[in-house]
Amino acid sequence: MEKIGTKYLRIKKDIENKINNGNYKSGEKIPSERKLCELYSISRMTARQAINELVKDGTVYREKGRGTFVSSPNFLQRNVKSFTDTLRERGFIPKTEIIEFSTVYNLKEISRMMGVPAETKFYKIKRLRLGNDLPMALETVYIQKDKCLDLDKHDISNSLYEILEKYYGYKIENISCDIDACIANNIMMKIFNMKKARALLKISGISYTQDGKKVFYEESYYRPDLYKYRVDIHRRV
Repeated sequence: MEKIGTKYLRIKKDIENKINNGNYKSGEKIPSERKLCELYSISRMTARQAINELVKDGTVYREKGRGTFVSSPNFLQRNVKSFTDTLRERGFIPKTEIIEFSTVYNLKEISRMMGVPAETKFYKIKRLRLGNDLPMALETVYIQKDKCLDLDKHDISNSLYEILEKYYGYKIENISCDIDACIANNIMMKIFNMKKARALLKISGISYTQDGKKVFYEESYYRPDLYKYRVDIHRRV
């Protein structure tokens, strides 16, 4: 006979298996506590405990008044990869929506970070990145215009890394970035389909070639319940 204290673990494991097998997809709602009670012939307390453990592990997340949904898996990046490649490796279908593609200048702070005069012209590329049609990231990239004058001839809904390497010879090898938290404003709430303001993961920084040339500055915002960024820190001895 199964011990009462281990029932919730069995339910947890079964839900995890269904997620891994694709029965419950990323962003999809899983059965409610009441439905789990019916499916597995368990008590409400056992169902709640199983879900609590899944939430604690980051496998699912709750939205008040809506239910419990499957999280996207953690994205562990030890090497420099494009967002497109990262999603594909995790079994997601990547999609990009172009929000803005323009020429801008007099960006004093960005020009300073890139080590160029303030009047330097940049391509400003703002894109919404989706995985399985779920809005996961809002990114804005600034690329020095005279480094790739005909960039507007290319389909920038594809991997920017691939375009820069294939057509302009800039292979991104290193990224120096800052990771912060911020609260979504009204525009971001609408883009990410949020009913109320929530914290977002903000990652900003400069991408370099192997020989240290600065290629572009990027500022991206991620929904932390759908995209997680992991950093491994090692102690030097």
